[in-house]
Amino acid sequence: MTYKIVFVALFLLTGCVENLINISILNDGSYVVKYTSIGNKSDLIDIDFKHPENDNTLEWITSLINNTDSENENIWEKETILSSPTKQKLVFTNSSSLQYDIDVRKKSFFLWTNYYFSSNFKNLEIDKKYPEIGQYLNIDQEDIDWMIPVKRYIFLKSIEIYSEKYTLDQLTVERLDNQLNTYISYIEEKKLEKDLSINASTVFFDAIMPIENQLPSRFISEMTMIINKLEKEFEKNTSLMSDNFTFSVIIPGNVKDSNANNEISDNGSLYWEFDYNDIATNSFNMYAHSVVINKLLVQLSLLIFLLFFIKVLWKNKQKKE
Repeated sequence: MTYKIVFVALFLLTGCVENLINISILNDGSYVVKYTSIGNKSDLIDIDFKHPENDNTLEWITSLINNTDSENENIWEKETILSSPTKQKLVFTNSSSLQYDIDVRKKSFFLWTNYYFSSNFKNLEIDKKYPEIGQYLNIDQEDIDWMIPVKRYIFLKSIEIYSEKYTLDQLTVERLDNQLNTYISYIEEKKLEKDLSINASTVFFDAIMPIENQLPSRFISEMTMIINKLEKEFEKNTSLMSDNFTFSVIIPGNVKDSNANNEISDNGSLYWEFDYNDIATNSFNMYAHSVVINKLLVQLSLLIFLLFFIKVLWKNKQKKE
């Protein structure tokens, strides 16, 4: 409850989306997960950070509630809960959304049990994918200065992917590069960046129209799918600029090793907090290891050892006599 209050306060101050992921690890090694996101309704239903959805093995229950009051406008809360505990590793690989995994493992020994938690958020690779827009990573969403380098990346990367998938001769690749460079140079010279604000595939085919007859017959339809996928990925990356994340994990036993930001002693919760800057150019990895000692077995083992030791002493005494 405390974290929800903090989330609302942060939302009012920054207008961002606050995402809280609660994970409770049970004694049998299974775990339950609950997602809570607070922000504008439109931000909660977009795909930059998707709550899990039903599949063949897991059922998720989702609710969307309007928490708007008289003082604050358009505050919504989206909650998604795993319907029953699971032991399987959760892996989210949709490139149009944030990619990460959640893994919980249990290893039992005679006197103790180890519990392991890990979660890895994939590096967005902003510096590698969009090297020309490093200075625009904290841009205002209405700013259009980043349009040219982003569209250039999407166009060139799309051609590269197409060439690998469908085979495109080098002469055609060079023609496309020259035509795109000519088009972009014209946009820069005439300061027509606003013309690039429309769908990337529309801009691309407008740019290559003069050489359309020299391209493969299915080039346009196949390139459209590639370009649209890359554009959705970029939209995801920029949308994540206003998102913050908090992982809360309750793990059985005593924590022996963890890279959590902090630990709440009353219920043993571990917390990790991160935002866009933490995953823009680096992966964000979380882990924790705890141990549960079987006190009854330890006491029983000590008792057996003690009895055995006494028996040995007694036998030695008997031999001496």
